[in-house]
Order: sequence, then C-alpha cells, then structure tokens
Amino acid sequence: MNSSRKSNILYGFLALVFSLILFFNANGRNVQTTLNTNPENFEETVNKVQIHPVYDSDKYYILGFDPYVSVKLSSANRIQLNAEANPDTRGFRVVCDLTGLGEGTHEVKLRIQNGSSAVGYTINPTKVTVTIEKKVTQSFKIHPVVSSSNLGEGFSVDSVTVKPEEAQITTGEKTLAQIDRVVATIDPSKTASADFEEKATIEALDKEGNRLSVVSDPQEAQVIVKVKAPEKIVSLYASQVGTLPNGISHYDFKLDTLSTVLRGPQSKLDGIESLALPVDITNITEKTTREVVVPTEDGIVASPKTVKVEITPVHNTTSTSTTNSSSRQSQTSSSVTETTPATTTVETSETSQSAVDATANE
Repeated sequence: MNSSRKSNILYGFLALVFSLILFFNANGRNVQTTLNTNPENFEETVNKVQIHPVYDSDKYYILGFDPYVSVKLSSANRIQLNAEANPDTRGFRVVCDLTGLGEGTHEVKLRIQNGSSAVGYTINPTKVTVTIEKKVTQSFKIHPVVSSSNLGEGFSVDSVTVKPEEAQITTGEKTLAQIDRVVATIDPSKTASADFEEKATIEALDKEGNRLSVVSDPQEAQVIVKVKAPEKIVSLYASQVGTLPNGISHYDFKLDTLSTVLRGPQSKLDGIESLALPVDITNITEKTTREVVVPTEDGIVASPKTVKVEITPVHNTTSTSTTNSSSRQSQTSSSVTETTPATTTVETSETSQSAVDATANE
C-alpha cells in the first residue's frame, strides 16, 4: 500500500507539472499571437529639445556642445505620444549629468528624465562632448559696431555712443583669456538716413572675430547713432499765394535769410538749386511779418526749417489817382458856383449907374 501510494503521488506530481507546462505554453502563444495581430505603433520625432546639464554652476562654466538634440518618440497610445511631443505638455527632459566631473573635456551620455512608461525615447545624438572650465566674471567696455551698409546714399557716421558703456562677462577661465573685445553690433540689414537708436546683443569676440561662449549682464545695449548727411546750400525766394485783397496792387517781401542748408540723399540734392517759400497774402492789407516753413520733399531736411518774411502791401496807384482827380474836379465846380453870383452883381451895379447918369443929363 505504501509503495502504491508513493507511485500515485509521483504520477500525480508529474501530471501537474506537464499540465502547467502545457498551460503556459498555450497562453504564451496566445499572447504572442495577440501582439502579432495588433502591431500598430505610433512614432514622432521632436526637434530642438533642450539639453539640461547637471553640474556645479557656482564653480564651473560649461561650453563646447550644441544645447539641442532630437528625440524620437514611439508609443501605441496616440494621446500619450502627442502629449510628450507637445512642449507645453511634455513631462520628459534630456539630461546631461556632469556630476563628479572636473575641469577638462568630457564625453557624456545623455539620458531621459521623467519619461512616460507608455512612450519609448531615442535621443539623437546619444552623447555630447562638454568642456568644463573654472567660472570667472570680469567687466569689459562695450564697443558699438555700425556697418557702412546701414547708411543711405552719401550718408556717413558722425558719432556713435552706447549705453551702458560696460558689461559683466561671465565665462570659463580659458575662454576669458581669448576675449579680444566685447561688441554691440547694429543689424547691417537695416538702412538709415537719419539719427537713430537700436538695441543690440552684446557679444564677446576673439582676435579673429569669432564669437565666444559667454554670458553677458546686461544681454543688450542701446546704441545711439548720429548720422551725417550730404549737404547743399540753396537760395530762397518768396512765392505769393492766396487771394489778393481789393485795392492792393502787389506785395513786397523781405526774407530774414536768403538761403538754407539742405541735408539728404545726394541724388535728391543734385536736383535742387532754389526753393520757393509759399507766402499766403490773403486778407493782408498792412505790413505784416509771418514765419514760413521751408518746403522739402521726403528724406530732405532744411536748416533753418522756417524763415521770417516781412510782407508789405503796395496799394493800387490807378485807384488812388482816380480818387484824387475826382476830388480836384469837385473843388473846381464849387469855385465856379461861388464866382457866378458876384459877376452878376457887378453887372447889375453897372446898369444902375447908367440909369443915374441919363437922369442927370435930362
């Protein structure tokens, strides 16, 4: 009985083992079949993903690597994939861990931090070469740079100033030794024909003019440019405009200056020899002084911009002569009227005297 029982137990155990083997084998095939029949997997590549270096930023300054990489995302969950691809909703970031590394150049492997378990991440490139230097800060004078291509035809730079005049430059110790000058450069694609101001990024350059890796405080400077324009002296003359009042023949004009200095593009100045000042004489019947703006076209500036003009009206001489003649005729008529009665009186007196003489003779 004991021997039979032991045999049954042994056979039962073996049967259980084989049953378990068959069960897991069958289920494994079903799982594999399920995966093979549902192979859909979404992929998307995200560019310009910033690298986040981890290091002692108070002690070291790092440089020499591109701060951006590409990351290929893959997932069966389209919603999760889109969330990681969107920079506003993504949870992952690319990390460059420099902890424990000292000064010098190192090749460091990048890794994903805070990634989703439902998404696969592939970084390109997978490694970066980083230079670690001792961190230093020094003050440098800012040199404003203005290209001649910034200026219009015939214009030249009169003066350039920059505010602030200095910047605090933070970089590595070895890089600091390579700095030849710190500049604030005006964009050469912007053309100016008058004084202007513009903000420019502060950069550090070596002797060959190459940009160096630095952090500037402030990051920008205000560049003030005074421009010297081509000049030409032209004559001025008064040009009468407006409605002539009754009784006025014309006007005499006296300008406080007979010339002005024009500044502008040379091609425009070449076509100007003199300028007419439009003087409005409407309702002016007595001597008047007015300030008239010197007319200029776009791009031309006059100095002085205004001219004082003394306006003297000249009355119509024909009208005056007619008035005087009428006055004299009136006076003559009055004189004749007064003389006629006197003559009559004289004649009457002579007649009476004749009658007296005749009576006496009789």
